[in-house]
Amino acid sequence: MKYEPTCLEIFLTRLAFLLCGKSVYQAFADRLPLDGGEQVLDFGCGMGTVAYYIAKKLPHGHLTCLDISERWLNTCQKTLRGYRNISFMLWEFPHFINESFDVVYCHFVLHDITESELKRVIPVLAEALKPGGVFVFREPFNETNKISLIKRLAEQNGLISKDSRITDIPMMGNALECVYFKK
Repeated sequence: MKYEPTCLEIFLTRLAFLLCGKSVYQAFADRLPLDGGEQVLDFGCGMGTVAYYIAKKLPHGHLTCLDISERWLNTCQKTLRGYRNISFMLWEFPHFINESFDVVYCHFVLHDITESELKRVIPVLAEALKPGGVFVFREPFNETNKISLIKRLAEQNGLISKDSRITDIPMMGNALECVYFKK
C-alpha cells in the first residue's frame, strides 16, 4: 500500500497545524501517559503534528515517527528538525523488536487503513508494546464500523481497554479517543 499526499493536502495540514495546533494536536499529546523517559511510536505521523508536542515531553526518551509516505516523512523531519530524540521510519510492514515501545499512538490514521491491512497492522502494534505499555488512538466518531473493528482487533491481540472518550475537535468534528494497555 503506497500513498503520497498532494501538495494541497500538505498545505491544508500545515494550515490546520498552525491555526489549531494547541487545541487539536497538543491536547491529544497532553493526554498521553508520558513521564519523559519513554520509548514512543507515532504510527502514521504525517507531517508530525502530534509528534511536535510529544518530542518536547521526552527529554530522556525517544520518539519513532513512522509513515507509509516518504513525502510525509520528509515533511515530518522538517517539522521536527530541532529535536535529536527522534528517528524516522518508512512503513514497509516492519516487524519491530517485540516489546520495544512504552506508548504507541495513532492520530486520525487507522480509519484510512483497509480492513485487511488493519488485521495485519494491529497485531504488529500490539506486539511492539512492552508489558504495561499503552496503545492510544483517536479516530473520527462517524467511522463507527472501523472503530469497532480496531477495538475488536486490539482486544484479540491482548490489549485491554482502559478508557475512552468522545472529544469535539475544531474543524474535524467529534472523535473517539481510546486507551488500551498490554498486560
